[in-house]
Amino acid sequence: MHDALGLQALNWLLKLEQRLQRDGSATIKADTKIAAQVIAWCIEQQLLPAHSARLPTVPFNRALLEHIAEAQQALGQACFRQPLSSQDRLEQSLHSQQELKGAGASPRQHRVLIRLNTPFYAQGLPALQFSDLDWQQILLSAYDALLVVENLDCFYKLERFTFTMPYPQPLIIYRGDTQYSSGCAALCDAWQQTGKPYVYFGDADLAGLSIAISLGCSSMLLPELSQFQHAASPAMLDNKQLKFQPGLAAMAMHPAFTPYQQLICQQLKGLRQQQMQAMPLTPVPLLAPPDASALAEQKS
Repeated sequence: MHDALGLQALNWLLKLEQRLQRDGSATIKADTKIAAQVIAWCIEQQLLPAHSARLPTVPFNRALLEHIAEAQQALGQACFRQPLSSQDRLEQSLHSQQELKGAGASPRQHRVLIRLNTPFYAQGLPALQFSDLDWQQILLSAYDALLVVENLDCFYKLERFTFTMPYPQPLIIYRGDTQYSSGCAALCDAWQQTGKPYVYFGDADLAGLSIAISLGCSSMLLPELSQFQHAASPAMLDNKQLKFQPGLAAMAMHPAFTPYQQLICQQLKGLRQQQMQAMPLTPVPLLAPPDASALAEQKS
């Protein structure tokens, strides 16, 4: 007995059906690995004659694909018509007995780690300050700003930092590692559509500035300029970050951020997030307003 068709073969069949919906029928060359697998499976299920495996080409039509889908469902196998890319493994199990670990949403794909503005108290537990949840369940309209924290140690000990933001109800999330980065990226994309403030808090160096801009942040949480000048150091800016220097130095920044840009991009100084403890921090606007950017381009 042949095994159930794998993810590549299922995707191949789905694309073939889309092609057949347009053309009605297709002649498939049997010399590719995936086509050979599908043809062998169809022969096993008596959907194609046995000699098809020896033919250079095999005709496929919409009726054959209908029979393939019916056979997959009857056998408890994953059907190529299932929306595998949007289903998690629990949802897939409702439709077939076949396990497709590489298909669909991973268990953490939509998860984000957030810091609660008000601790939650549960019986027998210390105050709960953090929550791992699906970002799609968060009501973004309930928050007036998004604060993305770069380093996990700082995220967990955010109370050690002194920052003032003119936003009474911020949504505070960890930017993420291999476990949370995809969920954070999706949430950040959705947040940008709201047009509300978007603040980055991480290392104030070339890499940190590059991350903040790539995320589309509107401002960066930083100490007052004179304090930044005193505390920042070339020793806190790794040489590996120099690849970001040309692009960042040429960017049109908000007037409030331009002095920080000069220190980071020209004097090549950096200030680690951990070193900002006990420093009063406020959001500093990052990019120049659109009209100012256009004017700068016209002058150049």
